[in-house]
This record gives sequence, C-alpha cells and structure tokens, in this order.
Amino acid sequence: MKLEDVKYSRPDIVGFEAAVKAALISMQGLSDYQEFKTQFLAVNKLSKDFVGAYTIVSVRYSQNTADKFYEDEQNFFDEILPQFQKSSTDFTNMILDSVHKNQLSAEFGSQFLDLAELARKTISEEVMPILQKENVLVSEYQKLTSQIKIEFEGKTYNTSGMAPLLENTDRDYRKRASKAYYGEMLKNQPEIDRIYDELVKVRTEISSKLGYTSFTQLGYDRMGRTCYGPYEIAEYREFVLKYVTPRAHELKKKIAKTLGIDRPYQYDGLLFPDGNPTPKTSPEQMIADAQVMYNELSRETGEFFNMMQEKGMLDLLNRENKSPGGYCTYVDAVKSPFIFSNFNGTSHDVDVLTHEAGHAFQCYCSMHFELGEYYFPTSESAEIHSMSMEFFAWKWVDKFFLQDTEKYKLGHLMKSFLFLPYGVSVDEFQYRVYENPSLTPQERRAIWLEIQGKYMPWVEYDNEPFLENGGRWQNQGHLFFSPFYYIDYTLAQLCAFQFYKKMNRNFENAWKDYYELCCTGGSKNFLELLPIAKVSSPFEESGFKATVEFVYGEIENIFTTFNQKAQA
Repeated sequence: MKLEDVKYSRPDIVGFEAAVKAALISMQGLSDYQEFKTQFLAVNKLSKDFVGAYTIVSVRYSQNTADKFYEDEQNFFDEILPQFQKSSTDFTNMILDSVHKNQLSAEFGSQFLDLAELARKTISEEVMPILQKENVLVSEYQKLTSQIKIEFEGKTYNTSGMAPLLENTDRDYRKRASKAYYGEMLKNQPEIDRIYDELVKVRTEISSKLGYTSFTQLGYDRMGRTCYGPYEIAEYREFVLKYVTPRAHELKKKIAKTLGIDRPYQYDGLLFPDGNPTPKTSPEQMIADAQVMYNELSRETGEFFNMMQEKGMLDLLNRENKSPGGYCTYVDAVKSPFIFSNFNGTSHDVDVLTHEAGHAFQCYCSMHFELGEYYFPTSESAEIHSMSMEFFAWKWVDKFFLQDTEKYKLGHLMKSFLFLPYGVSVDEFQYRVYENPSLTPQERRAIWLEIQGKYMPWVEYDNEPFLENGGRWQNQGHLFFSPFYYIDYTLAQLCAFQFYKKMNRNFENAWKDYYELCCTGGSKNFLELLPIAKVSSPFEESGFKATVEFVYGEIENIFTTFNQKAQA
C-alpha cells in the first residue's frame, strides 16, 4: 500500500476508553502470564491503531495547512489526545503495579517500563482540560508560521523559500532579503509572543497540578530522559561554553576574513566568498542519486530506500501552505517510515535528505520489535542516527554537488560545529523561561539576548528590530511543539562527530557499529546505547574535549587546504 492510498477514518475515543477499561478489569485478576501478555499486546495494538490515525492526520495537515478537513481533524485530536493519554497511562499504571511486571521486563526489556514510570507522572484527570489547551496553542503556532508570506522584489515566498535568498553572494541583496524576512516576522511577533506566553503559563499550571516544582522536570519526563537530568545538562552546557565557544568565535573570524567582511551581521551567513555550495541537479535527480547512494552503501539501506520510494513515503518539495521544516515519522498503515521536508535549492536539501533518512533507516531497522515503543529511541539517541548518516553520505555527495563537493564537506563540518553554541543557547533559554514563568514576553526576549551574548558573542545585528529585541528564537518550532527538545541535537552531534572520526579510520567498521545501533532501536536508554555505538558520552569532559579538539583540528586543516587551492 502507498501512503496516498491510505483511507483515514476518525478513531472512536469512547470505544478505545471502554476497551482499555475492560482490559484493566480482566487483566488485574489474571495469574497466568501468557494470558496476561496476550491481553497486554492486544491493548498495545489498539494504541498503535489510534496513534496511526493521528499520524495520518498530522502528516496530511503538515502537507497542507489550508486543508479544512485535516485542520478540523487536527483540532479533534487536539481535544481528545489527553483522553487517549489518560487511558494509556491508566493501563501502563496497571502494568507497572502488576505481579507480571518482571516477566514483561525479561521478555521485552526494561526500557518501555522505565518510560512508563516517567509517563505515569505526566498526566492526571485534573490536567486533561489544560492539556487540550496546550495542544490548541501548538496548532495555532503551526498554522501561523506555515502561512507567513514574505513579499520580496515582486515575488511571494514562505519562510522556507527565503533560505536561498539569504545565501546570495551579493551582500546588499542578502541585506534586502533579510529585511523582508525579519520585517514579516516582526509583524507576527505580537501573536507569537501571545502564543508562547500562554504556553508557558499553561505548562506551568500543568506541572503545578501534577506536583512538580516547575515545568522543567516535567519537560524532561515528557522527553523520556531516564538516565540524566537538568544537572547533567547544565554541566554539559558549560563544556560547550568552555571548549566550543572560543573556537567557534575564532572560526567565525576566519570566515569573515575570507569573505572580506569586517563586521558580520545577520545577513552574513555566507561561508564562502563565491557562494555556499548548492546541489547541481534537479530535485528529481537528487532523489535518483540518493537511491544509487543507498544501494551502494549497504544491502539494507538499498532495500530501505527502494521501499520508501515505492510506497510514496517521501514528501520533499517546498510548496505553498506546507508546514516549514522537516521530520520523520512512522505510518503504521503503510508499515513504513515517512520523510517530510522542504527543498529550497540550498545544501540543506542534501543535509535533510540524509538526516531524515538516518531517522527513517533506524526506524526501518527497528520494525522487528513487537512493541511499537521501540521503533524510535528517545530524541537524543534518535539524532545520532540522523546526524551520523549525514557523514556516512560523504562518500557519495559528489553526485549532488559536483565541483562544490569539497566546499560542501568543509561547510558541513563548520555548520555542525557552529551549531553547538546555538543549540545550548536554546536549551538554557527554555530552562530560564520555565524556571521563571511570570516573565513578560519582553523580559523573555531580553533573556535570549543575554544568553546569546554568552554562548555566541560574535552575533551582531544591523538595524533589525525583530532580532535586536530578542526574537531570534521565535521561528524555532521546537520551543513550541516539544519543549526541551533541542539540546538533543547537540548531544547527538558530539556522537556523530565520533562516527565521522571512526569512518575516516575504517568505514566498514564504523558502518557495522552504526547498523547495530539502528537495529537496537529504542530498546535501551541513551547512555546504554552509547557503548553499542562505541562512542563516549558527551557528559564526560575528557571525551567531550577530545572530540571537540579533533573536529576543530579537521576544520582548520580542511579550511587551510581549501583556501590555499582557492587562491592558487
């Protein structure tokens, strides 16, 4: 079956709740483990079917936020998801309190039970109406940002479509494009401020009613972080400040020098004076080249990518009313992962094609698990697969970039390294916001500027009110959709850098470790997965420092060689 052939029907939440209640009554008296397990898997299947229907709505709404039918269905799920979560939590609570818990753990592994222990703390009957309000606010933000239109020099763009304009080699052109983009964001800032302000207050109310001292720990529990907490993350952010920020600042100075710019501003995201690398073929040819790449990478990746194409599980082109960004999810009706993106003619198209394919390949490798909870790991682990796949693709990126191949590789390393300070800035901002929920929107934006100055002291703005008033974070959807989901990218980037190091030494062995990691799926927590991948923990300072020094050394060497050739 192809994705386009999937027929959607609205799930019966009342029927689901009744089935779960019946199972609760039936299973509590069961002494036989096999009977208990059979009913456990039956309810697990009901949950998977419900989530599958929600996924279809989520995918189709993101494909066209102007589709009234799927907008209504999205609103329906915004309202009933808390009921589903409550019934699911009631069921998992029974499992956690059951005499058969240890047998389930022995057969299926303890990770799903550890996640259930966190999940049981994150919902109650009392907070269900507030959760509905949270969902509505998130959907408001999605619709608002996906329908922003930027008028620039006679043409209309959405936010994704502006990206190549901001990489134009003409600095004055970039400045005008930047002014148009951020000018439109400024018009929408009052509404974005309102939505986020309400989200902070709603999430704080939820956490208070659930017995948390602030939303921060609730946010961590929602993210399924069973093996580390805010303390470890705070220490990790200090590692970035100590080892990455000084080197990133030095790198920014080197880039500015090659560009001939004394003071880089918000419109100077260019990495190379003759332009950032861009794909040299059409989107259709890129997909065909990606198929060749994955067929040559391994038998498994070839089978995976062929299946994705045959089932129509790639939606990559940018278009009007399509949600910005990219993601990967699993569509149970098709028995396949799905990749969503917005190609815009920049190198990011290749990054996304490989990044989201890393997520999708991991999911494909994990579909052997009986429990759907193991199809994806927690977010920081999932991002290892995606970011590492970006590096594994280096052997084939000449297909996409032709004469820009070496430029792409250097740019990829530099962007990945420079991302780390931004990533921890987003995380610390969220921590400060949720520890101080009474802040006004203006005070929050002032905190962003303070944190930005700490981790990214090179950032300067040229008469751009939206950025100068601290609005840079407001187009970062994660803060609205999945609070505290952003540090994950930086943790995973440190692991991906280690895969990059390993593949340069022995590509086949590095791939073997990566494949084993993918097949382990979500059956273990983050710190348990790292030994399988044979990489060190980002929370260990010595390993962190060694990885940063290696990567920055690579950047310096490649940067010097590249520029010597350019000047020859």
